[in-house]
Amino acid sequence: MKVLRAFVVAGSLCGLTSCFSKEEKVPEPVVAAPKVIQKSVTTEDGMNKDKSLSIFTRYFEQADAIHREAWWVLTAERRPVGKSPFGKIQRALLSSQNIKLSNKSMFRCDRYVVKRDVMGLDGFPQKGEVFEKCSEKTEAKKLADFSATSLSEIQVTFFPENLEEILGLGATVLNKHIQCTLRGNEKGQLSSLKCKDWAQDRNKEQMIRLDVYDYEQAGRNLIKLRGKVYENLSDIRKIEADVPLEGKILVTETELYAPTPTPTPSPTAKPTPSPSPKVNAERVPGAPPLELPPEGEDAPAPAGPAKITPLPGSPLPPPRVVDPDVLMQQGTFGAEPVVEPETQEAPPVEEPQEGVPHGR
Repeated sequence: MKVLRAFVVAGSLCGLTSCFSKEEKVPEPVVAAPKVIQKSVTTEDGMNKDKSLSIFTRYFEQADAIHREAWWVLTAERRPVGKSPFGKIQRALLSSQNIKLSNKSMFRCDRYVVKRDVMGLDGFPQKGEVFEKCSEKTEAKKLADFSATSLSEIQVTFFPENLEEILGLGATVLNKHIQCTLRGNEKGQLSSLKCKDWAQDRNKEQMIRLDVYDYEQAGRNLIKLRGKVYENLSDIRKIEADVPLEGKILVTETELYAPTPTPTPSPTAKPTPSPSPKVNAERVPGAPPLELPPEGEDAPAPAGPAKITPLPGSPLPPPRVVDPDVLMQQGTFGAEPVVEPETQEAPPVEEPQEGVPHGR
């Protein structure tokens, strides 16, 4: 009986172990895709922004203030904040960050499209283009393009043909690209600004074109400007301006060419009488002395005919017969002497001949 119980217990144990000894299928592990973590800068207001884009926006904001100061030195015109090519690009970058723009009435069109191409994992180098697009139906106008190799420097090129509202018609007709370099630090403080071929209307008749446009925060002169003043696209004056850190601002304009006098119509010329020629009369040697009457008295009239004093070696004029009555009349009334005509002898009277009757 004990042996039989042992076999029964062993069989039951075998049955139990055979049930639990079956192999169970283990599910294959699922490999999850790696998550890409994007680094971003979180500002105090909780919005995520691109750090480089935010720094570049500050650069353009400060460049706008510098340009408005330089333009006030050259033209004595205070422009509103943002009314410059730098201010225009600043507004475009703010709009690309979904920041609401203030003073929407500053420009006729204030809608922008910004295209950026970041070619490095750390955000550099990068380049971009800024367009103005007023509506969906209109074509976008390219305002500028920029490139940056680091956070401390950005180069920008402006296209004046699409910036007439700011630069004016003269710069638009000239249509030469304006190139600028902006340098700063990681805090967004602009330390240097250099531009070349800057052209902008001074007024309706004149345009200023700058070959040297420098700003140095640590320089002796904060702003240094060198260029020319154009009128009808012809240079007429040289202009220089220096804005020191301390002291007086110096602006000098020098004429390049002598001004051409404008011809004025001459008034109708009035005939002027020609002066009578001066005759130096010399007295003839041997002539009698001149006797002048006392002051206040008239010269007495001659008592007789004027005596003629012949010149030495000249023949005497023939004698003239004058009537005494005429002489008396001349002495009384002061008339000029009258010359009596020579008397002609009467023809001889023929005596009557004898035998011929003589009529009476």
